[in-house]
Amino acid sequence: RRSHFFKSFFITKLLDEAGGYRYQNVKRWSKKVPGKDIFALDKIIYPVNMSGVHWTCIVIFMKLKRIQFFDSMGSSGRPYLQGLLQYLEDEHKAKKKSQLDTSDWELVPCDSDTCPQQENGFDCGVFTCMFADFISRDLPLTFTQSDITRCRDRIALSILNGSALF
Repeated sequence: RRSHFFKSFFITKLLDEAGGYRYQNVKRWSKKVPGKDIFALDKIIYPVNMSGVHWTCIVIFMKLKRIQFFDSMGSSGRPYLQGLLQYLEDEHKAKKKSQLDTSDWELVPCDSDTCPQQENGFDCGVFTCMFADFISRDLPLTFTQSDITRCRDRIALSILNGSALF
């Protein structure tokens, strides 16, 4: 099964700063997903720009029925988790014409004990890229602040080569 990376604009369109939810703004976005069915994917990865100042990452693990928030500064991300669960319900109803049973879905806020944490106020973007990279490849999040310069170099090299991080 495949993973799909949505653009950061998705969350901005789905959830506004006042806490409003707008499925209507993103209902067509799943047409760009391979197979046009998000429910056939393994993982859906969303970079999130919180209030225009901090980058985080949310992952929907479809097979595991889990939505998890990854933040290098340790915030819980609850409004984002709840918004994406509502999105799944609405998307299922719109595309599959049936109610999605979310009673066994798990919403997992960031756990700063298991999620790598930054030690400054400017590396959140690199951490977010590395969360997405490691998670998409089923790797444990084993990097730390001391690895960030090397991670930044990997990101730059992948951009120069026009390829994914791998």
